[in-house]
Amino acid sequence: MIGVAAAVALSAGSAHAADKPVFYSAAPAPWVFEIGARYVYSSGKNWYDLYNDPTPSQLNSRLTYDGLNANSGEVFFRVDSPSAIFIKGYYGAGSMQHGNLYDEDFPPAVSPYSKTVSDTSGRLQYGNIDLGYSFYDSRGLATSTPVRFGGFIGYHYWHETVDAHGCTQLANSAPCGAGAVLPTRFVGPGVLVVTENDTWHAFRAGGIVDVWLTPALKFTAEAAYARVWQKALDTHYLTFGSDPATATGNGVQLEGILSYQLTPLFNVGIGARWWHFNTTGTEAMFNQLIKYQTERYGVFVQGSLKFGDNPPL
Repeated sequence: MIGVAAAVALSAGSAHAADKPVFYSAAPAPWVFEIGARYVYSSGKNWYDLYNDPTPSQLNSRLTYDGLNANSGEVFFRVDSPSAIFIKGYYGAGSMQHGNLYDEDFPPAVSPYSKTVSDTSGRLQYGNIDLGYSFYDSRGLATSTPVRFGGFIGYHYWHETVDAHGCTQLANSAPCGAGAVLPTRFVGPGVLVVTENDTWHAFRAGGIVDVWLTPALKFTAEAAYARVWQKALDTHYLTFGSDPATATGNGVQLEGILSYQLTPLFNVGIGARWWHFNTTGTEAMFNQLIKYQTERYGVFVQGSLKFGDNPPL
């Protein structure tokens, strides 16, 4: 009788435990380590307006860096603890080719209206680190698709340097025309005319979800709000020189990854991401109000090694 009662109690306890969200692994929630690398192809744009004074009453000029296509490499990691706390991050760097700088000046500051184009190239580096908590994990529930939800806070670093060469006039005859502010002999295709050097530091807070479509196929999506601090240095080599600026603002960062577990240790994946920042500040030389919009979007492929939570395949 005692043995029967114990068996019934054990059975009831097991059924109750099976209804609770648990980690996918059959063992108690383990430490899980993942480390990998990515190739990223992305395109970026940075455009900003300069006003006549610290009030948005008169637009003087607009610089648009467009088509900033980049090839970069990344390393990334994620560590999950038995208490559902996780830390994750990545670092990447690369080069940009074949973009354009469009430089516009508006009346009455410059009359008539002027627009020029220059070829651009450059380099970028960026990094991210987040600390989070997985507050719901349904792996182990037999009646539902395994899902894990988490929230995180973190820090994002992003730096880009863009060099513009040459100068072709698109509207009116200055400043690239012969005898104008930038004589033709100074603005040939190989002549460095402008460098834009920008650094963004951001506090970010967001959420992440993992969905196991099969034991081997997982979809991950995350979204984050970013509070942004920007430092910029605009150098016009043939006119006024270097002009620093500072700005603050807000942004959003989105990312999605579809990954497949090829072996218990190794998985591959494809993904996409989009970053967009809006910042407002004041440049130092002329005390002008300046408004920036910056974005980068791209796709990537990745491979990684994962230890501690290896599903049977």
